[in-house]
Amino acid sequence: MSGPTISPALLATSRDTLAIARIAARKGRAADLTNTVRGRFGIELPDGPKRVQANELAFIGVGVATWLAVSECELADNGLDGFAASLRNIVDESATVSDQIGGYSVLRLTGRRVTQVLAKFVALDLHPRVFVPGSAASTLGAHIPLTLWRLEDSAAGLAVFELAVPRSYTTDFRHLLSASAAEFAATAG
Repeated sequence: MSGPTISPALLATSRDTLAIARIAARKGRAADLTNTVRGRFGIELPDGPKRVQANELAFIGVGVATWLAVSECELADNGLDGFAASLRNIVDESATVSDQIGGYSVLRLTGRRVTQVLAKFVALDLHPRVFVPGSAASTLGAHIPLTLWRLEDSAAGLAVFELAVPRSYTTDFRHLLSASAAEFAATAG
């Protein structure tokens, strides 16, 4: 997805430099994985659709004993391409780790109308008392699979969301986002 789109109602920023990996606990090894992640990163893996973060590493619950690991920094000296390999070495035999860097486009959304834009295609209650910072969901947006999570509000008090969309749906999602934001005179580049 392209760079920022600024309007009075919506700001959409590409997050394509994030490192992403999918981690699935192996049968009977979820407790081992949880202990390893807690000991190494100081993160308690979420049980369910939530996002937790310590430093520059976040885990997002996307299924039963399955998470997306997202990092804005290098986990090891081998950079973004080595993110999944580094995690694989850390979790050892307790989980299966697959690189998702090329698999997803991630977009950060914020602005005065961000929840109204999202509500046009996501069948979730995004009210700030319900979908609080740290909430996450794997869902469909107009038949496009996506994983959505809420970050802490911006300094201006605006809700901030990130969405991971399979890269093959990027163009379709950009069209969906633009059409959904059109009412508010916003576009999503």
